[in-house]
Parts: sequence; structure tokens; C-alpha cells
Amino acid sequence: MGLLRAGLLAALAAFALVPAQAGAQSAPRRALIVFVAGSEGPAPTRAAERARVRSLLDDLAARPGLAYGLSSATQGNYSDDQAVLDVTQGARVSPTAFEPRRLGTLRLVPRGRGGVIAGWDAAVSRAETAPAAIRPGLFAGAIPGGAAYAGAFGADHVGAVAAADRRGHVAAVSLGPAATLPARAQALLRDHRLVVVSLPAGQAQAGLDALLARRAPGELVLVTAQPPDVRTLQFLPLALTAASERRGITSDTTQRDGVVTHVDIAPTVLDWLGLRVPGAMTGDPIRTATRVSAGDLVSLRTRYEHVAPRRIRALQALLGAWALLVAGLALLRRARAGLRIGALAFLWVPAVVLVPGVLDPSSANAEALIVTALAFALGGLTDRVLGWPRGPLLPAAVALAVYVADLIAGSALITQSLLGPNPRAGARFYGIGNELEPALPILLFLGLAAAMGARPQSRRLAAVFGGSGLVLALIIGSGLLGADVGGVITASVGAAVAAMLMVPGGVSRRSAIALLVALPFVAVGALALLDLVTGAESHFSRNVLKSEQEGNLADVITRRYDFAYHALTRGRMPFVASFAAAAAVVALLARDRLYSDLPGPAWRAALVGGLACGVAGALSNDSGPLLFVVAVFVLGVATAYLHGAPRPVHAAGTLDDDAQGVTPLTAPVTEPARG
Repeated sequence: MGLLRAGLLAALAAFALVPAQAGAQSAPRRALIVFVAGSEGPAPTRAAERARVRSLLDDLAARPGLAYGLSSATQGNYSDDQAVLDVTQGARVSPTAFEPRRLGTLRLVPRGRGGVIAGWDAAVSRAETAPAAIRPGLFAGAIPGGAAYAGAFGADHVGAVAAADRRGHVAAVSLGPAATLPARAQALLRDHRLVVVSLPAGQAQAGLDALLARRAPGELVLVTAQPPDVRTLQFLPLALTAASERRGITSDTTQRDGVVTHVDIAPTVLDWLGLRVPGAMTGDPIRTATRVSAGDLVSLRTRYEHVAPRRIRALQALLGAWALLVAGLALLRRARAGLRIGALAFLWVPAVVLVPGVLDPSSANAEALIVTALAFALGGLTDRVLGWPRGPLLPAAVALAVYVADLIAGSALITQSLLGPNPRAGARFYGIGNELEPALPILLFLGLAAAMGARPQSRRLAAVFGGSGLVLALIIGSGLLGADVGGVITASVGAAVAAMLMVPGGVSRRSAIALLVALPFVAVGALALLDLVTGAESHFSRNVLKSEQEGNLADVITRRYDFAYHALTRGRMPFVASFAAAAAVVALLARDRLYSDLPGPAWRAALVGGLACGVAGALSNDSGPLLFVVAVFVLGVATAYLHGAPRPVHAAGTLDDDAQGVTPLTAPVTEPARG
């Protein structure tokens, strides 16, 4: 009996130890977000800011336990308060979606053992004006017990905003000497699962060394540069503790090695803590990826800075070169050759801009010169080799092949080019840009028209237009490739219109309307299936399918039209869009005169389908006016090419040198013109 009793007591003791051991093994994880402040004093110059970024990246790269890269701080106009507020939201939109557009100053006010953020109520009211689920404080509000903040006396406490909950309250605040900051941060971690720390200027390296040395098992340390108080868009260094040897970072938001966003911080921490990521957060957890060196990251950051300001310079150079070419050849009575070569040069631009995108020339003038020289050289060579009207076939084939290959390979050619999505703006980090959304389908249509020549309408050619356009639409919209949901509608509508114009005898008005109404839904449905099958939920599923599940699909639609309206009323766009609309109206009214001698019915299909791309893009994209302007511009280039048709005989009856080896406007495309 005594043995039985002893055995029972031993068994009870063993069972009593199981929960304790299990509890010890499953102790809740902790997370530390560390903001590293820059130098004190006036706002740094761009050169000084680059030096600061490089210095911090080198420091992070030298620490073996950290995976590092760059993080996009905001979308659209930048401010340090907005950058940290976006961390608390796990989501962001352009400031043009808010009223007022500019966020007021946010400031920590200690209160008791915790604190409140002054200006928080105004930030919440502003967020409610956005046509999207923007909820300041959602991050800390999703953590039981909230978050704590540790800072130093006299330092900037903008980082404290990241610890605020939905009411703007910080659960615990510890302010003291910089020397005691690491110890105070670890003390807060004992009672709070998330602690935000601001390392003051001059204490960054020593403070980070101490925090990493004190790191406990199960503790995530995420380090990023404190957003500087400047007004230029920022890519800031970011690193986090990781066991992986790859030591690089990425996320589904960017799909770019070495690059993440500030809205990825909250999902990363919540995922580490084992907590549910709220549906209103559009960021994605940061994961390890192939390492990108600190030097290459700085070069990438610099290239992103160059893209937007160099676009206009390159366009000015191209237009100026075209005008000089036409004027010069006009003196030789070959103005039509100038029209053709200049138009072909512009059709080569989408492919040509990829070259300096990799090289990143030292100045805007140098890049404009490279683009212009290459485009016009290829334009002249194409006109000589293929002749009119076959010329667009070559630039269309090369551009489409290169872009599709780059999208499949997932390289950085497109994103670093002048026509890329411009990651510096913080809206899109891979795929194609808004300028290419209508340009690529129109380039496809022009290439098909050049290949089809004077062939009569047929259902087979109609199927070629429709099928190739639909394939391009899915490539443009796929979350793993072009990542442009609106591009699916743009390209598919244009392809449908072009295909209908190639059907012998045409189609009835009722059938045409039914097709145009149904096709966008079919195309978007096909995209949904493609993204779900390929797992590309980072774009389409998050922006459309997830929005529908959350019941705020109407917000997505409203936001697109709100952005489109702001784009239409901003800067020079009202004048540019009005001019494009007027040009389109004039072309429609004077179509019998402008397009009376087209070299085949496929050209009519290409032109009308291209205009449909512009209209559909304007109605389905949040940058609608820009898409319409680009479409009209490309169609204007195509019109110039068509009117560059050589005249085989002068009025005096002598052969025009410009006509050698090319096809006159009214001759069959299958036979070259003869003297």
C-alpha cells in the first residue's frame, strides 16, 4: 500500500510538471522595434541623407544576426509623422485621398505610467475621410495589453506613435538617460509583448549593440532608421533578427529582394507574436530573401530618385529631335521620311528606356541623350529594313518580348526604367507602370496591323486580335507578373473592339454592347482564377477579392475614382487631358480625311482599339487621365507614321528617293512599289 501511494504521488508530481514545462516552452514571444535617429540639427541635404543611409546599411550589414534591406516609408507625399502613423495602420494610401491632405504634427505627452499622442484625434478624423479602411493605432490595438515605448530625455519621440493604440494611448512610457535605455527597454518587455525604442543621435551603434546583446530567446528585434524630418520621399534602412543565412529581406508587397515597406512592419510583428493580422492591414510579413549588398541598395535607392524627374527631360529630347529631323529632311524634300523615322523612334522607346535604367547615367541630360540616340538610330534602321507600313512590327515585337521576359524573370529592368511603376512613390514595386498600361496593348495592335498588311477582314484575324489582347491583359494583370488589375480591363476592352472591327460584315450593335459589358468581367474573373492558382494573392486578392470578403469592395472602387479625380485636377493635367480629348474628338470628326487611305483594315482595328484602351483605362484606373493622355499620344504617333507614307512619284513625274524599297499608301502591301 505504501508503494502504491508513493507511485501515485510520483505520477501526480510528474503530471504537475508537464504544464509548467509546456508553459515554459510556449512562453509568449516578444518584439522590439528600434528607431535609429540620424544626426541632430537642420534638415539634412540629399547628399547627407544618402551618406546617412549608406552608413546605417553598412552597420546593419556588419551584424551577422540581422537580415537587412530598404523600406519604403510612405506612399505619395512624405512626412516623418505620416511614416510612423502608417506603421500603426498597416495600410496606406496617397495623401491626395485624405482631407486635409497633410497630416498634422503628432507628439508624445507622458501621462501617468503611460502616455498619449497629441494630435491623434485629428489624425483619426483625417483617416475617416479616405475611401479605404485606414485605422490609426490598429497595430498596438491588436496586441493584448498594448505596446510600450522607451526613449531618452531631450530626444525626438516620433517613434512613440508606433506604440499608440486606437485611442492614441501608449500603454507604458519610460523616459530617462540614453545610457539606461537598453535596460529600460528590456524591463518593459517583461510586461509588454511589444516595445518601441527610439535610439538618439550619437548613441545608435552602442545602443543597438546593447539591445542585441540583451536579446532573449523568442524575441524579435526590428531595426529601422527613424524617419527624418524632411519633405522628400524616403527609402529607409530596415533590418530584423533572422536565423537565415540569406540575410536579405523582401515581402509579398514588393516582390523585390532587398525592398519592403513600412506597412509590412505591423504584419511582421503580429505574425511573430502569433496574433491575427487584422483584415484592414494591407502589408505583408517580411521574410528573408537573397542578400543585396549595401552598395547595391544605395544605388537602387538613387536610381529610384532619378526616375520621375528624368521622364520629362527624355520626352523633351525626343520631341525636339523629331522636330529637327523633320525640318532637316524637309529641306531635302523628304519630310515624310522624318515623320516615319520619328514615329518609329517613339515606338522603340519602351524597349530603349530599359538600357539606361540599368546603367543609371550620372545626369538627366545624359540619360535623355542615350534614349534619344538609340531610339532614332533604331527608328531609321527599321524604316530602311522593313519599309512602310511594316515598320511598327519590329519595335512592337521586341518590346513585348522583352517586357514579358522581364516580368516572368522578375528582374528589375522595368522598375528601374523611365516607364516603370516608379517604386519611390510607394504604390507599386513590381510589374508595369501606368504609362505602359495603354501603351503596350496599342503597341501590340500596331504590330499586328503591320504584320497583317492589306489582308481582308476575317474571323481568323479577329481571333488573333482578341486572343493576343486577352493574353496580354492577363500578363499585365497577373499578381506575379504585371500586377495591374486595371490593365486587364484596359487591354481586354481594346482587344474586343479591335476584334469586332475585323469580323467580316461587322457585328450588331446589341452584340457589341453585350460583349463590351461582359468581357471585362470575364477577363477579371480569369485573372482571379490565375492569381488563385499561382498563389499571387499579394496584389489582386488583397485589393479586390479580399476587399469583397471584407465588405469594402465599394471603397476600392470609390478610392480609384477619387484618385482619378485628383489626378485630373492636379498640376498641368487639366490642360494636357483637355488637349488630348480635343485631339481625339478632331480625329473622330475628321476620320474620313485623316484615315481615308489606310494600308489595310487591320490598321483601322488597331487605331480604334487603341482609343478604346485609352477610354477604358480612364474609366477603370486610379490614374485614369494619364492613361487616356498616353493612349492619345501613342495613337498620334501612329497617325504620323501613316501620314509618312512615301509618294512614289513627284508632281513632275520623277521618282522620289524616299520611295525606294517601300510601299505607297494605296499599293497592295504584299508588293513593293516600283518606279
